[in-house]
Amino acid sequence: MFVTRLESKVSIFRSLPQTFKMLKMAQVLLICCLVGATNALYKQWIPDTNYENKTNWDKGEVPCGSDTVQFSSQRKVSVFVETTHAVQEMTLPMDGEIILNSGAGFYVISGQDPDCGAGVMTKFKDADSLQWFNPALWQAAATLNDLQDGHFLFSVHEESVPCQQDDVMFKPLSSFRVDTSSSQTTIPVKSVSVLGNVFDSKSEFSEYLGSQSGLLQFHGSSSVTVGNPSCGDATGCDCGNSVNHERICSTVTCGTLSCKKPLLPIGHCCEVCGAIIFIHFSDSFNLENYRGRIRHLFLSLPKYQSIQLGMSKILKPQRLMGIIPFGSSPEIQVVILDGETGKLSEVLAQDMTKDIKSHGSNLGITGAEIQTASEPGSSAGTVVGAVFGVLLVVTLIVIVVVLIRKGIVQMPPMPSMPSLSRFRRNTDVDDLNAAADRGFDNPIFDKPDMLNNISGLYSTDSISMTQAGVHFINPAYDENEIDFTV
Repeated sequence: MFVTRLESKVSIFRSLPQTFKMLKMAQVLLICCLVGATNALYKQWIPDTNYENKTNWDKGEVPCGSDTVQFSSQRKVSVFVETTHAVQEMTLPMDGEIILNSGAGFYVISGQDPDCGAGVMTKFKDADSLQWFNPALWQAAATLNDLQDGHFLFSVHEESVPCQQDDVMFKPLSSFRVDTSSSQTTIPVKSVSVLGNVFDSKSEFSEYLGSQSGLLQFHGSSSVTVGNPSCGDATGCDCGNSVNHERICSTVTCGTLSCKKPLLPIGHCCEVCGAIIFIHFSDSFNLENYRGRIRHLFLSLPKYQSIQLGMSKILKPQRLMGIIPFGSSPEIQVVILDGETGKLSEVLAQDMTKDIKSHGSNLGITGAEIQTASEPGSSAGTVVGAVFGVLLVVTLIVIVVVLIRKGIVQMPPMPSMPSLSRFRRNTDVDDLNAAADRGFDNPIFDKPDMLNNISGLYSTDSISMTQAGVHFINPAYDENEIDFTV
């Protein structure tokens, strides 16, 4: 048995395989400061590998004094124990860790525990399948107080997973195991808090990842890195998770919808019933201030208690006439859901639009477009897009006409059409005899100036037309009177 002492005044007791690996935690302090208003959020990992969490056991209950506890011998696990527990027997993994809170421990009793019953064999569940890029396993909050009070934010799927400027939180009195596999070699975030210790230095966190606890808590092909700068743009920053969109969506199951015209928000995996507002902004816009304004003016009202609202900066693809892509533009996307057909979401969207019309200039908002999940044709965004497309086509036509009249642009010459009379002559000849022999070219006949002294050469008596075609007598071979049919 050996003892490793960490800077956070936590002692970890480790021993040989099949024995307890303990950590005595004397005190846990979580110190985080908010300096100004930033667009970074706090993303907290929901699952844990705590002994007292009944969802971690196959029987759905925390083991009691009459039970036999079993951890899979081939699985790696880091388990946090908060209090003292009685057991009949315990089987430990070959490569694992049990972290004991101050005052926590185990003891073995003889016979049955009167408060437990006959006792059963209970197994600790495998946590290897829990993925970092599963949006259902994270909670988001704007502040630490909101995180502790349960005031969580709704986000599209891509932004439910920690963004590159977010602070990642693992619950102080807990342990965990998370698969960080992704298409990238690293997963950058601002900071990571584990067991009450906040890591914002790359070297310190890299050292922790290489420790026994770090190896048991983080596994997978990608490495989480800290020290990424916070968002310095008051209008917001791109999350950076679009590169892992397919991996994120592979963990999401979409439900059935009851609305007539479902919407697909940018960064989301499933179509939704609700409303989307795309806000155009200037440099004076402040995302956090506007989020607070919406919370104060609308979300605090009783009629909007069921509303889920997600607000973030996105890069919206731009398409000419709604078809041809030509880049992207930064906009603020507001996704509004009500859990039903989207009617209440549409009402809130209209209220927000009225507020934008009245106070948008003071908020740094230059315009807004609405999309709703109501009946086709009622979407303001669709109507605006259709009108814009028609106006664009008309404008292009007018410009082309003006340029042609001024001679700046010339129309390409039209291809010449075949002569109608020629077509008719060919048709007449074909009608005489489609299979008739057309003869061959006569160089002497084709150049009459060469034989202009021969009398009677071009007399009408030497040329005649029959059903077989037109023929004449060649004076050069007059003796044989050879006919040449043309």
